[in-house]
Amino acid sequence: MASPVVNAAFKTRASIRRIFNTRDSKQCRLQSSTTTHTFIDSRSGKEGSVLVPATPDSAPFSAPPLARLSTASILRTLVLSAFFTTPWLFKPGLAVFEKVANSQSAWLNPDRNPLLRTAIYPLVYKQFCAGRNQAEIARTSAEVRKLGFSGIVLCYGKEVQVRGQADESVGYGTVKPSSMDMEIDQWADGNIKTLDMVGAGDWLGIKFTGAGTNITKVLMDGGEAPARFVEAMDRICEYAASKGCRVWIDAEQQVLQATIDEWTFDLMRRYNRPGRPALVYNTIQAYLKSARHKVQHQLELSQREGWRPAIKLVRGAYIANDMRARIHDTKEDTDASYNGIVEDLLRGNFQAQVDHHQKHHHAEEIDLLLAGHNTETIRKAARMASELARQSRLKVRLEFGQLQGMADDIGCELLQAADEVKEDKSLTTAHTYIPKVYKCLTWGSIQECMQYLVRRLVENRGAAERMRIGAAEFRRELLRRVGIWS
Repeated sequence: MASPVVNAAFKTRASIRRIFNTRDSKQCRLQSSTTTHTFIDSRSGKEGSVLVPATPDSAPFSAPPLARLSTASILRTLVLSAFFTTPWLFKPGLAVFEKVANSQSAWLNPDRNPLLRTAIYPLVYKQFCAGRNQAEIARTSAEVRKLGFSGIVLCYGKEVQVRGQADESVGYGTVKPSSMDMEIDQWADGNIKTLDMVGAGDWLGIKFTGAGTNITKVLMDGGEAPARFVEAMDRICEYAASKGCRVWIDAEQQVLQATIDEWTFDLMRRYNRPGRPALVYNTIQAYLKSARHKVQHQLELSQREGWRPAIKLVRGAYIANDMRARIHDTKEDTDASYNGIVEDLLRGNFQAQVDHHQKHHHAEEIDLLLAGHNTETIRKAARMASELARQSRLKVRLEFGQLQGMADDIGCELLQAADEVKEDKSLTTAHTYIPKVYKCLTWGSIQECMQYLVRRLVENRGAAERMRIGAAEFRRELLRRVGIWS
């Protein structure tokens, strides 16, 4: 019987082949000559088979997707996965993280306490963050691209969360009320500095609340964007365009989101021109019951006004603070919402619902970034995009985004699948879909990034089960490297 590592590798290879070569759920039809490999599903114990190209210069077994990661990254992921998925470790650990992230004490500040920095920097900071300065960020970006990712999404830190009062701020660089212009200028300068540290093909992630407590108050009140803010965003967007970068506007809490959407649409009207890739992306949270309406509204508005729609689709990040009645009742409902929106966008079903008296969006006139870590969703979306592209029926330009240090198993699986398609000329045609995957990182001091990570830990408690399953792949990869399993 084949070893568990070989079984897992063939299982992953089966997933890769299904992404690009399956026309239905039961049969894999390759355009080149093939050979059949049999494998045992390590979870179900059932036997399966996969068709792989039978070329003279190709071995019957190739390295698993995680082989491209460093051993240090594998070890960090395993340690952190144990932390995230063990309740008696996670709960007190999160309390310590929160204390370190928000403490004013030099003893608890990892940027000032070398002992604390020695513990946090190599294990936590290196796993999730881009760097503390331009040199470190450039090194991290180069490492990400070397792995095969298409680029990075770099985020500038400061943000405000609303907890009953508009002037309560948490997260990076807690701000005190000051003049609106000063807050906006400092925030804009930070985003410009962030753009200085990325290159062509990268992204800038923006939170409007980072512009300060005064802007947050305007967002809550549903007011128009102040002139100083509009000028700042024009400066940011024009600089991003000049560098060949794109900008995504993050979703925030529902008390702010309606205004954020309106301000974002104003930017999209000016910068997302038909016939060329969009510059500005609006974020939609699928856990909201209104998510489908939001997608439809953006498509209708963009068609009516003549600009290119661009959506970053996420499951949702503010369940602890948002109004519960607006959120789907169960995780299953949220999954169905997310997956349904993806399928309808890829197939053009949303577009078909737009007023038939208006000009319809043609293929790939909608930009879609799927930001998430759900293995099933990602595989299904990539497979569907591949099938539709072969039939010249793909209705969006589809890309993927994931947080640095998370879901590397499925991320690397997509990269390996893309590499295999590019290397096999018989699979590469004008209608071949090859995914692009980006890694989202934040930058700043260790304490600033700890504040970012605390929020991510709170948001992603529900991802513990996915991390537990993913950790099994990392353990197998580590054992393969030390030669216990070959």
